[in-house]
Amino acid sequence: MRPIAIVCLVAVLAAAAVAVGSGGDDALEGIRPVEPATESGDAHTFDLDRVATGLNRPTFVGAAPGDPGALWVLEQPGRVVRLHGGDRTVVLDITDRVLTGAEQGLLGLAFDPDFATNRRLFLHWSDRKGDTRVGEFTTASSEPRRELLFVDQPEENHNGGQLAFGPDGRLYLGLGDGGGAFDPRRTAQDPRQKLGKLLSTRVDGAADWRVELLGLRNPWRFAFDPALGDVWIGDVGQDEIEEVDRVPLEHDEPPKNLGWSAYEADQRIGAGDDHLAPGEVIWPVAKYTHDDGCSITGGYVYRGTALPALQGRYLYGDFCSGALWSLKGTPDGRATDVRREQATVPQLTHIGPDADGEPVLASADGAIYRAVSPAPRR
Repeated sequence: MRPIAIVCLVAVLAAAAVAVGSGGDDALEGIRPVEPATESGDAHTFDLDRVATGLNRPTFVGAAPGDPGALWVLEQPGRVVRLHGGDRTVVLDITDRVLTGAEQGLLGLAFDPDFATNRRLFLHWSDRKGDTRVGEFTTASSEPRRELLFVDQPEENHNGGQLAFGPDGRLYLGLGDGGGAFDPRRTAQDPRQKLGKLLSTRVDGAADWRVELLGLRNPWRFAFDPALGDVWIGDVGQDEIEEVDRVPLEHDEPPKNLGWSAYEADQRIGAGDDHLAPGEVIWPVAKYTHDDGCSITGGYVYRGTALPALQGRYLYGDFCSGALWSLKGTPDGRATDVRREQATVPQLTHIGPDADGEPVLASADGAIYRAVSPAPRR
C-alpha cells in the first residue's frame, strides 16, 4: 500500500468517525485531496501519419496476437475490421445487435491472449435497447458463442467502453455510472452496483464479475502497465475537470475508491449528504480543465523503442479538442512533467499500442493514425 493512499484512507476513516459522532453533519469533513499534476510545458515527441480513412466512427484500433502485420478496428455501428496494407476485411458484423448513439454502440474489444491459435475475442456493445452486453466470439461467426455480462443501462450516456485482459489473465471492463448529471442514482459509490466500476472476470468457466475499483464516472479507456503493476484510467469528468487515475493492482485488498460522485477529480462537488463507500481513496495523478477539452481519452504507458523521448510516459488526449499530452509516473505512485504534444487528433477515441508497442490512434471522423519519429524542427 502506497504512503499517499494510506494517508487518504486514514482521512476517510477519520471523517467517517466525525460524521458518526456529530450526527452525520458532513461525512467528508477533514478529507484533504492530493492535488493532481497539470500541464507544465510543450513537447514534440512524435508526428502522426494517417494510415487509413473512410472508416465508420472507429472506437478502437490495435493489433491481434499472431497477426503483427495488421491493425484491427472497431466501428461504432457494429463491425470488426481488419486492415492489412491497403486491404480491408470485415471480420465480424453485429450491427443487427447494436444500438448506435453518441455514447452507445460497439465500444470495446479484447483479444484472447491465445487468439493466434483459438481465434477467440470478446466484445462490449450496447444492445438494441441500449443496455450493456459483453460476449465471447470467434472469427468464424458473428453469432456470440456465449454472453458473459448483461447490465441494464438507465440512460443513454456513461456506458464506459474499454475491454482488456489484465496481467492476472482476467478480462476487465470499465462501466460508467449509468448516466445523468452528478450520478443521480449514486451508483458509483454503491458496492452492490456494477455501474461506476472497474470490473473483472475469468473467461473460462462461469463468469464471476467482481468489483476491482469503484467511484468512477465514465472510464472510457484504461490500460495496464505490467512493468509497474498499475492500471491507468482516463475518467471522463462532469462540467469542469478531466482526470487521469493511476491505481496499483493489489488484488488481496478491498476495491479502491476513485471518489466520484463526491469529488470531480480533487474538487468537492456535493453537499453535506455525500459519502464515500469504504476503500482506499485514490486521488487523480493528473487533470486538465474544460478550457483544454471536454472528454478525456485515456491511453497507455509507452514501452516501445521507436520514440525514445516517450519511453515510460503515459500518453493520453481529449476527444473534443484533439489535444494530446504525456506525463511521467513517479516512484510514489503519482505523476509529474505533463507535456502537451505538438500533434493533435480530431475526435480522438482511442490510443493504444500496435504489435511493436508503438502508438496507433483512432478518430471518430473515420481516420486511423500512427505515431512516428518527429521531423526535425526548422
